[in-house]
Amino acid sequence: MERPFVLVVEDEISVRDALAKFLDLHGFEVRVADTADAAFQVLAERRPDAAVIDLRLPQGSGRDVVISIPPPTPVIIFSAVPDESERLEQLRPNTRLVQKPFSLTLLAETLKKMLEQASRSGRTVK
Repeated sequence: MERPFVLVVEDEISVRDALAKFLDLHGFEVRVADTADAAFQVLAERRPDAAVIDLRLPQGSGRDVVISIPPPTPVIIFSAVPDESERLEQLRPNTRLVQKPFSLTLLAETLKKMLEQASRSGRTVK
């Protein structure tokens, strides 16, 4: 059984590396990006089964990355700006906010639940 492919978009290296390592240890295949452009490059190569995206990036907007991923692919927004995230949750199906600072365990559990829901709704997750 293949591991679900997750795109992690975060500019802060310590957060990005910890998150990628934690998700890898919990059964996910992880690709990381530190800018919106880098995320779009990954998306052009391969559609993720899920994504974890910070909205505030130094180059480009995480919001644009979120909107570019077609539903029902699960997207977790992790941000310290809940107002921005809430608007995206309303605009795009299967989007959730995990507020910074966040629990890695909570984030991984939320991601797994969202992948299960997406799978039940017709999107096959590997």
